[in-house]
Amino acid sequence: MLVTGAVVLTVLLVIVVVGLSLAMQSQQTMQGPRTTRAPRVPKPPSPPRRIRERKAQPPAQDVPPPPADPSDADLLRSPEILRSGEEAQAKVISVVDERTIGPVTRSRLTVQIDPGDGEPFEVTTRVAFPTPESRAKVKVGGTVKVRYDKDDRTRVVVDIPAD
Repeated sequence: MLVTGAVVLTVLLVIVVVGLSLAMQSQQTMQGPRTTRAPRVPKPPSPPRRIRERKAQPPAQDVPPPPADPSDADLLRSPEILRSGEEAQAKVISVVDERTIGPVTRSRLTVQIDPGDGEPFEVTTRVAFPTPESRAKVKVGGTVKVRYDKDDRTRVVVDIPAD
């Protein structure tokens, strides 16, 4: 009797499992197929960009002709203060090399300028030495030629002679 009860229980269990399986399948078909994402709709192409045409600038009328002497050409390309500033000798108080890129060394110089008509004053400025040789010429305690603005003594340019 025990064996018959086990067989009956097994058959009953199989029927329940099959019934549940069929019920789940029918429930899925009633819901319909699973939905997937809708395909992306491509964006319409953007209109081509317009390229602005630059208007030709009329040539400047007040530009002086290039000088025949090459030393004068250097003056025209140099800052205004090199052309119109007061020339003076300055004592180098300190030199700090900030950066070296290739042959160019950028340094921060503190110099004491004696204007001749007043009290000496100190100014710190940055200088880009074009070659290591030109940098080696500037030493603490030495002198360099500078030009400064009389009205604004913080504007100073060290006049580095060409090698």
